[in-house]
Amino acid sequence: MLVAVAALSGALSAAAQAPPPAPGSDEARAQAYYHYTLGRLHLELAGDFNRGDHLRRAIDEFKESLKYDPYASEVVVQLAEAYRRSGRIREAVVEARALVEKDADNIAAHRLLGRIYFQTLGEPESGTVPKETLHLAIQEYEQITRLAPDDTDALLDLARLHRVNNDLPGAEATLKRLLEQDPGSEVALAALASIYSESGEYEKAVELLTAATAQAPSSRLLATLAYAYEQAENYDNAIESYRRALQLDNKNFELRRRLAETLLQAGRAEEALVEYQALAEADPEDAEVLMRLAQIYRVHLKRIPEAREWLERAKQLDPDNLEIGFQESLLYESEGNFEGAITVLSTLVARMTRASGIYSAEEKNGRAVVLERLGTLYRENEKFDEAVQVFEMMLPLGEDTARRGYAQMAETQRQARRFEAAEATMEQALTRFPQDRNFNVQKAMLLSEQGQLEAAVAIVDAELQEAPEDRSLFLVLAQIYERNKRYPLAEEALDNAEQLSRDPRELEDVHFLRGAVFERQKKYGPAEEQFRRALELNPKSALTLNYLGYMLADQNVKLPESVELIQQALELDPYNGAYLDSLGWAYYRLEKYELAEDYLLRAINRLSRDPTIHDHLGDLYFKTGRLDEAVAAWERALAAWANTPPTEHDEEAVAKLEKKLHELKVRLARETQAPKKPQP
Repeated sequence: MLVAVAALSGALSAAAQAPPPAPGSDEARAQAYYHYTLGRLHLELAGDFNRGDHLRRAIDEFKESLKYDPYASEVVVQLAEAYRRSGRIREAVVEARALVEKDADNIAAHRLLGRIYFQTLGEPESGTVPKETLHLAIQEYEQITRLAPDDTDALLDLARLHRVNNDLPGAEATLKRLLEQDPGSEVALAALASIYSESGEYEKAVELLTAATAQAPSSRLLATLAYAYEQAENYDNAIESYRRALQLDNKNFELRRRLAETLLQAGRAEEALVEYQALAEADPEDAEVLMRLAQIYRVHLKRIPEAREWLERAKQLDPDNLEIGFQESLLYESEGNFEGAITVLSTLVARMTRASGIYSAEEKNGRAVVLERLGTLYRENEKFDEAVQVFEMMLPLGEDTARRGYAQMAETQRQARRFEAAEATMEQALTRFPQDRNFNVQKAMLLSEQGQLEAAVAIVDAELQEAPEDRSLFLVLAQIYERNKRYPLAEEALDNAEQLSRDPRELEDVHFLRGAVFERQKKYGPAEEQFRRALELNPKSALTLNYLGYMLADQNVKLPESVELIQQALELDPYNGAYLDSLGWAYYRLEKYELAEDYLLRAINRLSRDPTIHDHLGDLYFKTGRLDEAVAAWERALAAWANTPPTEHDEEAVAKLEKKLHELKVRLARETQAPKKPQP
């Protein structure tokens, strides 16, 4: 090819000595053709040898060609292409657009513009594409598919662009056009099924793919079918489809991963373990697979030693992997070693901290996850100052992270009973995000907890004026009224929330809160009915399991079931102080005092300022004859009651506690003052 270029260059050099030919003459067309051909040769050489000098020569030759034939559209297209490949995008667009303005049906120019805009978008699925460029790309591909309706590649690209533009009907219509020409196109079938799944039309996705896989099963279509089943929470069929896909493509490790994850979602941890073990055998150096094995042993099988073994192997392979470090902290938590978890997370934060304070988007996301978990751990261990400091570190990491940071700070201050500080945090949040409904709602809950009912209700009512169909606002209103003992109004708000519930699963919150409202009124039968209805909708709700179990224990009824319910709650949340107290109280009712003491002491370790737990512990000490310890526990309970916010203060419970404490102190005083009998 280099010889050909040299020959052409020599011929053109000789021709350049002659006077310029007349425009439109045969000689002019010949000159244009020579320069055009030489430009094409340099363009090819640029591709073959990746050399910028050939691109510059190509541009020069195409320009020279246009001097002799200014209206040669193919030369303009090639010039624009050379500009594009040289990175001179603006000039490429100018040339191609000028050609389209002269010849609206020039498909080569439209293809070039479409390619330029599409490539400028980068990865369209990323969700961060510039809207103007996206619309220009769509316009060009619409022109291409108009001029070449059988171009299936262009139709597929147009469908992708519509999808990125959130125009799912446009994407659907385009894919259907493609399938009319190529009914067996796996890419189009999979894309159309994904659109149906995204729109929640799982049955249409399943129907489309079931028919396609019946005619021509393939691993891609079966995997897409499995995904549609998965989105519809039909895990058994999803698993079957993934297994069929793997029969056709047994070496596809990504398919096996997806099968393993779906097995976990279906609660089939042992089967998921088998799949991950197969992945680990196929690639023993895959640290992520080893980490997933550790997760299965920790979360699903509760086999901590095996979890630690797999995680250590993963850590050895990839010691700098932040996710492995995060999983190590969760492993410490599962062992009840919270100091160990805090140490690991603190180390991760130090590793992730840049002196400049400048972070990429990915670094911000990772840092936010670690900070939020560290702050939560501090709070759960009643280290409130440390928790607030950590949550404050989230504020510079972007708007979404800052929102979570403010919310977590205020919740920490609320739990520490620093209500003024919590309100100040909410004011800061609302100054930065004045339109954020969640902060207004959180502020209303803070006010209601301090007994400022009217102010709290006014905030929620204002939000309801803007969004009268928002069921979550009625749920908040119900909690505000329940805390302030306005039970009829709470029930009315729950009735409104129930009417606005569109999915049966949304009724879980309604039943739970209604049960709490009934329980606060000592309507234990209706409360139990509501809690059981909530559990029918979500048998794994630790909150409901504990509430019902504690209520039964407190009423001294159905004690074996009470223990079973609370144990289920603790399986889901093993170190929850409230749940530990509930189980200790249930064992106390069953007169299993050693077990009761164990759980109550563990509860105190988690919630040291809870008056009810101290009261329960005092009852246990009294029952087992440790009267001085009972006095101390009840005194701590009274001190804790004095610190509770108005809506949590229970006058009846305090009166009973004071009576018990007074009677015991009188008894102890009498026993101390009574003369001792003389020894015989």
